[in-house]
Amino acid sequence: MPFSRTEAAARGVTRYKLLTSSRYVQITHGMWIDTEPETDIIAPIWADDDWARDQVRLTAGIGVDPRSVGCNVTAARLYGLPLPGSADRRLHVAVGEANASRRRRDAVLHRYVRLRADDFFGLPLISVPQLFAELAGVLTTEQLVELGDAAVGRWHCGPLTTIAEIRAELAARSRLVGRRTAQKAIELVREDVDSPPETRLRLQLIAAGFPEPSVHPAVYCGLIDSVLHPDMGYPDIRFAIEYEGDHHRSSPAQFAEDNRRNAALEAEGWFVLRVSKRSNWADIRRIVEHRLRRAGLL
Repeated sequence: MPFSRTEAAARGVTRYKLLTSSRYVQITHGMWIDTEPETDIIAPIWADDDWARDQVRLTAGIGVDPRSVGCNVTAARLYGLPLPGSADRRLHVAVGEANASRRRRDAVLHRYVRLRADDFFGLPLISVPQLFAELAGVLTTEQLVELGDAAVGRWHCGPLTTIAEIRAELAARSRLVGRRTAQKAIELVREDVDSPPETRLRLQLIAAGFPEPSVHPAVYCGLIDSVLHPDMGYPDIRFAIEYEGDHHRSSPAQFAEDNRRNAALEAEGWFVLRVSKRSNWADIRRIVEHRLRRAGLL
């Protein structure tokens, strides 16, 4: 955990050691880390090295100004929400004081009249509904839908909020940068989505002019006496679309389960279209158009 010079002295670490020992690294003005720590940090099960670096940076930023909470893209990364690869990598923090000085050496400072923060694995982060509103001025509509689906769905630690809570946050704001983006996005956010690639596929289908597929329609399969929920589909014409990530091919158990599920769906008269990140979009589009047009939905 980051510590100040005063905290270093309390640990028995002299100023000389701070300045000369390779064990101690200054990560921002007045804050150091121990590269040989004796304590563990609490982290989500999906956290990686990037998450740990952001955790350290935010903790150091809070050490500089204890009023700070993580916000903007920093909060999104720490919540585990999807962002485009081009997203800003700087540390973003917010304070609940409208007149607070904007001068911070270590971070981009955001000022709030009414700031709501949640504790996420020991980190104070801006509430997810406020985060959604804040990022409306940064992300495209599609990117914000992807983030929203993950926030209200089962991605990583979700659900982190609800569609109703996001709508309430948007309605409570008299001024909002990117309001049109936020309003368009929240109309497209859906609950129970498993992953960002599924969101992107759903949005591609809508953008192509197809009716919006249902997310996880319920299908009773007598062959296995179970209710299955394909990723998305058109229940009225028994057309399911399954997005398959890399783990569907790399895990023999998952591969066998996929075959079992698909066989059960097909036994009920469903057509199952399996899609992966390597699938050809033109082929997907032709198949979907063919099935929908034949059923009179186009």
